[in-house]
Amino acid sequence: MCVKNNSMRTTNVNPSDLNYDKYTTDKYDRDIVNSIPFHREVHDLIAGFASSFKKGEKYEVLDLGVGTAITSRMLKDILPNSHFDLVDFSQRMLNGAKKKMGKENARYIFGDYSKIKFDQKYNIVISVIGVHHQNIQGKKKLFKKIFCLLNNGGYFIFGDLVTYLDKRKAALNNAKHFKYLAEKATDEKTLSDWAYHHMFLNDLAPVEEQVKWLKEIGFKVSIKFLKFNTALIICKK
Repeated sequence: MCVKNNSMRTTNVNPSDLNYDKYTTDKYDRDIVNSIPFHREVHDLIAGFASSFKKGEKYEVLDLGVGTAITSRMLKDILPNSHFDLVDFSQRMLNGAKKKMGKENARYIFGDYSKIKFDQKYNIVISVIGVHHQNIQGKKKLFKKIFCLLNNGGYFIFGDLVTYLDKRKAALNNAKHFKYLAEKATDEKTLSDWAYHHMFLNDLAPVEEQVKWLKEIGFKVSIKFLKFNTALIICKK
């Protein structure tokens, strides 16, 4: 079931294409919460899930597309003895992550996670608002890669933007996403950046298909949140 790395490009963007390579860490942190519907609600659910783990244990955690470490910083507060491998293909993002996470129990890995060969197993793999920049084949390969990186009983915490097989449902929820952007944007420039991002840079796959792929690999899958284009899926190996 494990897949070998290859040279085929599956990531549909470069760091320079994305908003976070244009903004300071503080602006990015503010704007992503305003631009991703239910960002706070999803993170509240992740925090609740992480709180079920044993507090004194040391867990090996891999964050794929760490950004400025909003999610990993929250998990570090809940599981303070854990070690984090933090990956991003934007050096600006990694610099922002370092400000939050520090040097203790943290390793920073610069590069495209679809191409990196990781050298250990993990108890938890996280990807929050990033897998939608993999094409369909990239998503399938990444899910297999994550399955192989996890210890038995380990968890993949998968928060992302998705679409739906039913075209009317997909259109309705996409419209709601854009309405949210228009209501929450701090200014016209920010709205333009994030609307362009969602319309032309995101490569959304139907949530129904992604759940099927995850189950076919061997994950036990539970959808914890699904509203508009935003999903939180917890997968156990």
